[in-house]
Amino acid sequence: MFSFFLKRYLYKISSQRGLFILALIPACMYLAAAAARMDRFTISQAIKIAPDIPLALSNSPSEVTSIDWFVANQDDLFLDSYTLQTLSRELQKQLPPQPAVMTEAPLMQVIKKALSLSYEKGTLRISYSGVNQEMGEFLASFYAKRILKKAEDGVRRQETLLTRQGQPGPQSPPYSELKGGLTVESQKALWRSERLPMTIVLLAAGLAAVFVWIGILEMLDTSFKSERQIARILRLPVLGTVPDVFRLSKAISIKT
Repeated sequence: MFSFFLKRYLYKISSQRGLFILALIPACMYLAAAAARMDRFTISQAIKIAPDIPLALSNSPSEVTSIDWFVANQDDLFLDSYTLQTLSRELQKQLPPQPAVMTEAPLMQVIKKALSLSYEKGTLRISYSGVNQEMGEFLASFYAKRILKKAEDGVRRQETLLTRQGQPGPQSPPYSELKGGLTVESQKALWRSERLPMTIVLLAAGLAAVFVWIGILEMLDTSFKSERQIARILRLPVLGTVPDVFRLSKAISIKT
């Protein structure tokens, strides 16, 4: 009995194979929506800063270093332990829907992957590249303020050191200031590799839905499906059956 229904189901699948094109609809709709959405953001904050300005080191109460040193050793700015703790607290206040990056370990991964620092022609630029615009704006703004604070503390430390050595302080201290606001650039793409898992899931779901729908159509089909069924319902003997003309003609054309 099971083999009979299985054969009927497979025959229904064969006769309704055009429905399988519908299985592509969910995946196509997802890919179209993803391609139309801005899903990459490049956010930067420029800081106008003199090349010889001293920047305070976080791991020392008196030492300073240069901008070039921080550009070459960016982890000492971005991943400083005290800075990460402050950043984590600020994120909890400003971006409460971001629990995944509240602890230091996940936060370090985000920063390492997304943030960069560059210096050219008197302009220090902090850049974020990633998928979360709100997070990128927050990080760029936060670290820009940290740079300004390091520059302020660095100048103060240098003045204190020169005073202790009996030397006059600089007549016109080096300057640092934000150069305009945040610059935001958004991007979209027809395809990205991270969309593959969802595409596969939607294709599988579409195929499953088509198989289920074909099964429902077979169950709703009230036509006779076997000689035994005809004999049982009509209570008449079956003397003979006419074969499937389409299959017969197809078989004959193949042989000839």
